[in-house]
Parts: sequence; C-alpha cells; structure tokens
Amino acid sequence: MPTDILAIIVKQKEQEISKARAIISEKRLAEIAEKRTDFRPFYESLRKPGASGVNIIAEVKRASPSKGDICADLDASKTADQYEQGGASAVSVLTDANFFKGSLNDLTSARTACNLPVMRKEFIVSRYQVYEAAVAGADAILLIARILTRDKLVQLYTLCRKLGMDALVEIHTPEDARIVADTDAQLVGINNRNLSTFDTDIEIAMDLASRLTPDQVPVAASGITGVEDIRKNLKAGIFNFLVGESIVRSEDPVRFIQTLTAAGK
Repeated sequence: MPTDILAIIVKQKEQEISKARAIISEKRLAEIAEKRTDFRPFYESLRKPGASGVNIIAEVKRASPSKGDICADLDASKTADQYEQGGASAVSVLTDANFFKGSLNDLTSARTACNLPVMRKEFIVSRYQVYEAAVAGADAILLIARILTRDKLVQLYTLCRKLGMDALVEIHTPEDARIVADTDAQLVGINNRNLSTFDTDIEIAMDLASRLTPDQVPVAASGITGVEDIRKNLKAGIFNFLVGESIVRSEDPVRFIQTLTAAGK
C-alpha cells in the first residue's frame, strides 16, 4: 500500500470531478440541488443520546484500501433496511468507487429503502461534490478537515448548510480540533484511523473529544468493534458512533446494532 493513500485518493477525486463536469455543469447541478426540500434531520438525530444512551451511524461499506473487500456483493437497499430495523439513528454511505467500491447510486438506493437520515461519506474537496450529494438525496455530507484549508472547509460547510444538508466535520489530530473549534461545525467526527497510513487507535476519539467546544457534538469513528469500545467512549462523554466494517462483517447486522445500542443502558 502507498505510504500516503489519502493524497492519492484526493488526486483521484480531482480527476473524477473534472470528468463529471464534462457531463453536467456545476451551474446545472446547483440549480437542481437548490430545489430540494425533503431533507431528513441528521444533526437532530444525533444531538442528544437516544433512548438507550447510544446513537449508531451505521455504514454501507463494501471495501477499504486497508482491508480490501469487506462485502463485495453488499446490497445498499437491503443493508439500509436492516440498519433501520436494528435501531440505527442514521446511515452513512461510502460513495467512492475506486477505493471503497461505492457509488452515488448506493446512497440513493439506501435512502429510498429506509426512513433514516443518510450521509454521503466521501473525500469532498469541491463545491461540485456538495451539489452532487444534495441531488443524489444526501441529508448530510462528510467534510474531512485534513484535506481542506480552513477557508475551504468553511466555504463547503456554509454551502452545505445553505442547501439544507447537515455536515459531519472529521478531525484526527489536535491541530484539526483547533481548526474546527473555530468554525460553526456542530457535529464533529473524530476518526481513530490515520487516513495516510490507515493505522487505528480508539483512544484518539476519547482524547480529542475533550478539546471540542461545549456546543460541538462528537462522533467516534473507526475501530469500534463491540460493546466494550462503546462503553469506553461513553465514559469520555461520547455517545455517537459511526460503525461500518464491524456491522457489515457481522452475521446478523440487525442484532449487532441492537447489541451496540444496548451498551448504553
């Protein structure tokens, strides 16, 4: 695996955006996006602990650069339905094709199959991708602080909110936390995984959560494998968890999500 997979992914995104613009212009995409009104409440679903004390954002995920295929034949519609049955608070859909084998069609299919708010999980570096997300049916998008300048992060966040979507702003380092603390971000995803090396340490979220502002809501992401991981994070004041691989690999996703949410009782 290349040393800095994140840099390679971002370069790929720039090429993808260029090709997409040749098919539909940003102006036309924006016109369609600005007409949407059917947004589901992503932030409101995560702002406070659910009835069990735990909120799960369950992820539609077929593969990753570090693990290869996780579930290559995963059906986005069926999976989203199972997530809702299990009691997930929201759904995250990986839309990257080259490294995660996802697509915007997965996002649209997942949202059609359930009543939960759905987030587009993508390496977003352009306004074009924000408009794409809205047109595809996303209720929220992921913005990764590490791949954006502060000004670009604010620009994309502002556009996202203007269109009616919520945003989960992802951090991984104390420096990321300082940058995001100085923005209007409400939901902050703390990625336990270093996206350059894909090394994972679940202590990262517990450490960085204390660096957020009082009105920012943390979401722990990556490396959450079971009940004990949930309980450790709860002690640090984290009650939102984005979980992908562990759910996808489980024999019974519905029951697995129920087990995770029950950890808060």
